Amino acid sequence: MMTIWQVLESEGNKAAQIVEQIRTLVEQQHLQAGDKLPPQRHLAEHLAVTVGTISRAYAQAEHQGLIESKTGSGSYVKSPTNYQQQWGSLKGNSQHIELWQNTAFTQSRAQHLTPLLQSYSLAGDQLDTLLDNDHSQNLPSQREAVCQWLNQQGSHFKPEQLFFSYGAQHGLNLCLIAMELVGERLLCEALCYPGLITLAKQLKIELKGVTLDDDGICPNSLLNHIEKYHPKALYLTPTLQNPTTAIMSQQRRQQIIDICQQHQVIIIEDDVCGLLPDQRPKAFVELAPEQVIYLNSFSKGAFKGLRFAYLHAPQHLQVAINSAIRGSTWNISPLLVDVAIQWIQAGLADKALLEQRRLVGQRAQLLHHYMAGLDYTYQEGGLHCWLRLPASWRCAQFVEAAQQQGVEVASAEHFVVDNQASPNAVRISLGQAESNQQLDQGLAILAKLLKTAPQPSQQII
Repeated sequence: MMTIWQVLESEGNKAAQIVEQIRTLVEQQHLQAGDKLPPQRHLAEHLAVTVGTISRAYAQAEHQGLIESKTGSGSYVKSPTNYQQQWGSLKGNSQHIELWQNTAFTQSRAQHLTPLLQSYSLAGDQLDTLLDNDHSQNLPSQREAVCQWLNQQGSHFKPEQLFFSYGAQHGLNLCLIAMELVGERLLCEALCYPGLITLAKQLKIELKGVTLDDDGICPNSLLNHIEKYHPKALYLTPTLQNPTTAIMSQQRRQQIIDICQQHQVIIIEDDVCGLLPDQRPKAFVELAPEQVIYLNSFSKGAFKGLRFAYLHAPQHLQVAINSAIRGSTWNISPLLVDVAIQWIQAGLADKALLEQRRLVGQRAQLLHHYMAGLDYTYQEGGLHCWLRLPASWRCAQFVEAAQQQGVEVASAEHFVVDNQASPNAVRISLGQAESNQQLDQGLAILAKLLKTAPQPSQQII
């Protein structure tokens, strides 16, 4: 038993070295769950250290979940937590191929996240700071770190104008509260992100949809809506618009900014998909930072389960945003923000984004193969396509027929605001399928369905 223990290095913390030996021995299965560790005095003699050093090492190993001590019996290798048994499958057991939710691909992150989380057990006083609950705008160093990363991508964000939120949906809620839009009117795209529609209902905000063309919202329609409704704000997804996939041109962006500046309308720029295309026009916030609340998150690229988002607000809205944060959740956990920063500084956020683009490219090829000859819109880097249905199909019929074939897609009616007519179209997600094979199967079913007429049972009588 003693022969598996290696001589310690003369430099460095010896207790920490012993903990790492225990971890390595467990990983290599030289130590199994339930194995008893050597008595502290015996291991101290073997490694030529004091009993106190062994005692500290065992205490740290127990704190990290590697071993457990039993009074009067000794220390034993702890059985690893069986999360499958404890929580069950987190993926559920749906038999359908789900292509309805506009979500990013699930990437393998555990191998990178595990050592990051383990490092917190050795953080000492720094961890206590991250666990503090009295940071109204989070630690200045955290805002500076995120700003530095964002500005490397061409932005010009200022730390004092940067705020964090629990995902983009929470960030959007903060924007609406800070702008005092409860019970007011808000302009948005005529076909719009359903999450905004949900928030608007909760906050009794009346949405007014601005007409869309292939380049995004139309300037003339925007001007008419501003003159008619006198809104405080305009909500937009100018890059990979949800659901139409439009990417607004630089010229159109400047036209929209000019109109909003002239009429003192704040632009809420939802850019959660903005980093997915290799090339895209400048963000609104880069063109008019004091006219724009910019919103982005990790959800579509780096780390969707972390629920980490950030927003950059004009100076005159800083106090209001901070007040909205305090009113909704008091503050954003500094520990969660630190996990995001560690992910960024290790280069993992950038790598995850590149991997997301690679996976998108693979799935886009499947989309183009099966949708060839059909009336659909897709933009490079996008996580969804917008499919206009053949005249033989009505939207509700097609969604029901696809569901009966085991495929779920999103009906156009989920995106319509202001009681406008719903187009005869559906949104198809590329990111939700668990594998390329499953997406291939789902798209094949949809393509076959589109080439046939509705069955009598699907016709409205």
